[in-house]
Amino acid sequence: MPTFDCLLFDLDDTLYPVSSGLAAACKSNIHEYCSFSSAGYMAEKLGIENSRIPELSNLLYKNYGTSMAGLRAIGYDFDYDEYHRFVHGRLPYDNLKPDPILRTLLLSLPYRKLIFTNADKVHTAKVLNKLALEDCFEGIICFETLNPTKKRPILDEKQSSSTEIFDIIGHFSQTSPVMELPNTPIVCKPSKAAIEWALKIANIDPQRTLFFEDSVRNLQAGKRLGLQTVLVSYWTF
Repeated sequence: MPTFDCLLFDLDDTLYPVSSGLAAACKSNIHEYCSFSSAGYMAEKLGIENSRIPELSNLLYKNYGTSMAGLRAIGYDFDYDEYHRFVHGRLPYDNLKPDPILRTLLLSLPYRKLIFTNADKVHTAKVLNKLALEDCFEGIICFETLNPTKKRPILDEKQSSSTEIFDIIGHFSQTSPVMELPNTPIVCKPSKAAIEWALKIANIDPQRTLFFEDSVRNLQAGKRLGLQTVLVSYWTF
């Protein structure tokens, strides 16, 4: 008997190599979304000064798992679908090619196989289509799974409903920050809530599941909840 019966896969930079250029393009699009100089209504939405964007983006990603989750935490309000269309809509998907060897391998494995990604469902579907892996997984746990768009987030004591923006750059410039970071209403890896919810939704026994990821911190979060983990740096098929 195998010691596991389920394989849980991250999507981006896990099922395809970072050399595809999607990650770099995504980062550039996030910066443009936040930029004061970006075209049209996007500039009016957030209006963050260009000089602050790289540092801000890095701090948000480091502390909240995704830049999107961090932007919401510090007080920016925007439409989730609009954000995803802007950030993912112009990615170089044509750089992704069908991977028949990976497809054959996945189909040959007699275990449950699921996708667990912070990305939205449209992006996930495009990536799987380009890789010709759509039918290799029984289910997908994505942004919309963990963040139903028709439900408003419930604010807690560290989530402000005011329009004031929390200065996270100033916060970390202090030698000994006094205030706690605000929470985000977005549920995403590597938060404990995201992983626990994913396990519950998919009815997964973490002790019998292998979790494939390119992110060390996501794997560490999964390991703390009992998942067996595999770090993917690149595929060499």
